[in-house]
Amino acid sequence: LLHSTTWRRVLSTQRNNISLLSTSATPPKVAKVAVFGSGRMGAIRSQLIYANPKMELVGIVDTASTNNDNPAQSLASSLGTEAYSNLSDLVANNTSNQLDGIVCCTPTHTHASVVQEALELETTRGIFVEKPVDESASKIKTVFEHVKKDAGRDFQVCCGFQRRFDPSYQHLLETVRSGAIGKPLNANIFFGDHPVPSLEFLKEGGDIFMDLSAHDVDFVLQIMGQNQAIGSTGDAVESVFASGTSSIPELDEIGVHDNATMTMKFQSGSVATIFMSRSASYGYDQRCEIFGTEGMCQVENVHETSVVVSNKDGIHQSKYLHSFPQRFEKAFGIEMDVFADVILGQQAWPITEDDCIRVQEIADAAQESCRTGQLVSL
Repeated sequence: LLHSTTWRRVLSTQRNNISLLSTSATPPKVAKVAVFGSGRMGAIRSQLIYANPKMELVGIVDTASTNNDNPAQSLASSLGTEAYSNLSDLVANNTSNQLDGIVCCTPTHTHASVVQEALELETTRGIFVEKPVDESASKIKTVFEHVKKDAGRDFQVCCGFQRRFDPSYQHLLETVRSGAIGKPLNANIFFGDHPVPSLEFLKEGGDIFMDLSAHDVDFVLQIMGQNQAIGSTGDAVESVFASGTSSIPELDEIGVHDNATMTMKFQSGSVATIFMSRSASYGYDQRCEIFGTEGMCQVENVHETSVVVSNKDGIHQSKYLHSFPQRFEKAFGIEMDVFADVILGQQAWPITEDDCIRVQEIADAAQESCRTGQLVSL
């Protein structure tokens, strides 16, 4: 879908139609943005930037872009821009010498160096980074410390936790904050990934706690720590316990888990449990339930269609949406729109340094607990 002619036509039409709605005599400022990485997330982000009238996609940076068969070249051509092997070449070919922001969709271990490159350009106001900002909480602290020390200007590191921008999850959050279910006592999260990642991906960088838990941990912390309606001043995680299994020998031999459960206990006594699996064969399964003293609320799954067939053979529905690009399509779009406002100087990014560090500390603790079989106190 992302590379189809029809999709490109939809994006172009959407951009043109939105632009026609502007009645201002002075054209609104457009943020010039470059994307680092042309993999799955790089393609998603590039498409959304291209479709957003607040932004101009000025290029895609990928170290292998000099190969004509490389996806970066194909992606860039489909969006009317160029692919470059490094940021210096992109800047040199940008006639305005202006780059307002960078979207970083490269492997986690490269994030710090991309942030540094963004800092060295005097015109950049921020960088969007896929979660996590770096490979551990201590490394994330270092990234933010370097930014505060070296930026010399208003420069924001914008980490992407997409539950913050998903309408259903945000509606649930506001419902809990309103006091509709009383004090939240328990959160149950089910994360069934689909389709199953390749064995190569899982072997090289597929730690389930690092890769899958962050979005839901961030959301649970919002739920438990920000229940403003009942006068809470915040509820910190007291301890983490985690356990995992490997469903095939190839993963078991190298200690990589494709199914895992982590439990977080909060200082108030509230408990949150997150189950994660790499292999939901029936579609992308994302469920969230919050149980409180006066009720319960939940985010349910989204089906491919809303048609329900009832007959003598039973009640039938379509499968769940295929994967995360379909389920969180709207959230990704909103996320890029907010990033545009950030680098245009119109608002601050809603996810803070402390948020990034706190989520990673819990993921690090889950990883340690699974490895040692012990409860990890925070």
